[in-house]
Amino acid sequence: MRKTLIIMGLIIGVAALLSAQDIMLSWGAVTNGGAEFPNGRIGPGMRLADNVGNGGTAGDSILSDGSSLNLYPGYRFVDLDLRAPISRIDSMDTVVHAPSFLVSWSGEDTTTEDGEGWGIRYYDVDYAVNDSTVWHPWFTHVTFTSAVFGPTSPVEVKPDSIYYFRVKAYDLATNEEAEHPNYDQKVVYKQIYLSFRVYNPGTDTAIWAPSDTFDPGETVTMDSASVLYVENTSTDSIILGVSAMPTAMDTSTWQPYWDLERFPNKDVFALRARFDDDFHPPAAFNLSDAVDDTFKMASDGYFGGPDHGCLAPHDAFHDSTQYREHLWLQVLLPTSVTQHGDTTVYQFIVKLKGQSATP
Repeated sequence: MRKTLIIMGLIIGVAALLSAQDIMLSWGAVTNGGAEFPNGRIGPGMRLADNVGNGGTAGDSILSDGSSLNLYPGYRFVDLDLRAPISRIDSMDTVVHAPSFLVSWSGEDTTTEDGEGWGIRYYDVDYAVNDSTVWHPWFTHVTFTSAVFGPTSPVEVKPDSIYYFRVKAYDLATNEEAEHPNYDQKVVYKQIYLSFRVYNPGTDTAIWAPSDTFDPGETVTMDSASVLYVENTSTDSIILGVSAMPTAMDTSTWQPYWDLERFPNKDVFALRARFDDDFHPPAAFNLSDAVDDTFKMASDGYFGGPDHGCLAPHDAFHDSTQYREHLWLQVLLPTSVTQHGDTTVYQFIVKLKGQSATP
């Protein structure tokens, strides 16, 4: 890294005092984060101290008028950043099975020739689709270093399409990196053989979040506004299965709290689930709807039998009931607890899987 020598000094009221006595002037340097040179330097008419605040005296001809003047200068070397920063798209999967994926980038303003620079100011990120020579701006002059690409922004992510990415960095000393002639990373979107999505039509999130508080022993049943839809998005028929995590989690500590059992009692809870095409919750759940930590498939006679939970391919029928099921849930809270907190939130986790309906 090249160094620029900065000498800072201050001379005040010299003319009025020269005839009265010998004068000693002293000054320091601006603290700028540079590196101090290890030895004193000798130049025409002066010799500098070897670091800030330490003394080797120096004489200077512009102050020589018969008086004895001692100078105690200081100095630092400030890094002169003339090199462009370096950036990259971080390593990522080359094949993804979802129409959205995380892209992240990074960089540094340090080079082998010059050492540490002033730091990166911001990034530009470009993408290309199928043709790695036709680039489109995704982000310009941003300081964040990751974003989700897809499913519809900045373009619709389509099956078997290849998406290319490159990044460019700018540093705080106004140096900018040359555009990368080739892509940094590429990704191809491949639909998997079996796939489905779970979502709440009101919130578009796969979550049931009752807003009320509940007492021990109370039963909480999902209503029509909070039902979850399970929709087949693949090209094959799917038989659905359901299970759950064996414990409920305390979301303040993320530690297991209530155990899951078929029947609720002290410090455990029970979970019921059913698939159907109705727009209203079941009139009653029973023990055959009980969920534990072992997957139960609709083809085994659970959840209303094979006719419920077997989803046709999405494009095969216009009738949504053929490829979409309603997932209804009911939670039976513990009959009593040994410890509780009035403001604690507990989370139970339901797991779904799809099995091909074709033998």
